[in-house]
Amino acid sequence: MPGRGEAVGEDHPRRRAILAIGVGAITIDSALLGLIAPLLPLIQERTGASDAGVGLALAAYAVPIALLSLPLGRAADRVGRRALLILGLLLVAAGSVLIAESRSLELLILARAIQGVGSAASWISALALVSDTAPPGRRGESIGAALAATGVGSIAGPALGGVAADLLGYEAPFLIVAGFALGLLCAATALLPRGVRRTAPAAPALAVVMRTLRTGSAGWAAAITLVSAAVLGLVEVVAPLDLDARLGLSASAIGLLFAVSIAVDAAASPLGGRWGDRRGRFIPAVAGMAVTAISIALLAVLPGVVGAVIGLAVYGAGFALAFAASVPWLDEVFDERERGLGYGVQNVLYAGGYAVGPVIGGWFLELSGADFAYLVTAGAIAVGTLLLVFRRPQA
Repeated sequence: MPGRGEAVGEDHPRRRAILAIGVGAITIDSALLGLIAPLLPLIQERTGASDAGVGLALAAYAVPIALLSLPLGRAADRVGRRALLILGLLLVAAGSVLIAESRSLELLILARAIQGVGSAASWISALALVSDTAPPGRRGESIGAALAATGVGSIAGPALGGVAADLLGYEAPFLIVAGFALGLLCAATALLPRGVRRTAPAAPALAVVMRTLRTGSAGWAAAITLVSAAVLGLVEVVAPLDLDARLGLSASAIGLLFAVSIAVDAAASPLGGRWGDRRGRFIPAVAGMAVTAISIALLAVLPGVVGAVIGLAVYGAGFALAFAASVPWLDEVFDERERGLGYGVQNVLYAGGYAVGPVIGGWFLELSGADFAYLVTAGAIAVGTLLLVFRRPQA
């Protein structure tokens, strides 16, 4: 396996195999985020959880990611990507089986936490693999393609969750995901080279992170990652429950509406990454945040199913542009020997936002309803976007 920082040729068969496995793991991890969204009404019936309790169950997925991503990122730099990826896929499968069997909020929270640990390990190792093998000058495009796989997984997640639950029962989507994770685990075990043990810098991980985030545009990239993840978590709580209460949509219908959103995300992510490679990360970042603010406002003001489709589609575009800018931005500020740690930082930020977002969304729903949640969120994003414009970071 090529050394750290050595890009494999664009048509190299080994690179294609590594990318396929990495993208497959990213797809599964991304499916986990959206898989549960159309099932929230069923989960409430099954467990008796309140809106706030459902938000807590969603947040349970993100909390262990926030706590463990830095150690896991360091492990990816020291022992390599392969072992971490295999461990992560095993935990994802185990957590999915437990969710399928859960009939209480407590077991659901535990299972989501196990999934979160597995997702952290596989996400960090998979994205590091993609970055390691990116052709020179095309890292943003390669990462954008991986984020497009995130979109594919997120399409599959809500669609699989809603349709499979309606046709086969609540347990089916989680058991299907577990099967895919185990299949990819077998492929990774058979096809990924073992590589050599890596030596990460001796400085403590937290010291490296703090030093790096104080340089250049890293702080802004980190803020965009955190805010985007929080908004995603909020939308995944507020929108399904609002669509069920306001329009009486089934789990399948809610899943398909989310699939429209993520289809736009999947199409826009490689384009956003290529835009950043050629013109810098700042403009795609601003565009992504502005479009996200507009989309959340549209969810409040546009009526009916058509309004929901438009709002979620625009949201997919904004989310894609923001992440296609922020992920390469953070990748590029970390030393090549610390790339795994860099993706650990991204996971912490993402998990922190995704842990807070559902809780805020559930609280807003109980406080004053969905429109209030949407409009307050849109206003906050708009303010943040203006701050980014007027305090433009230096490269």
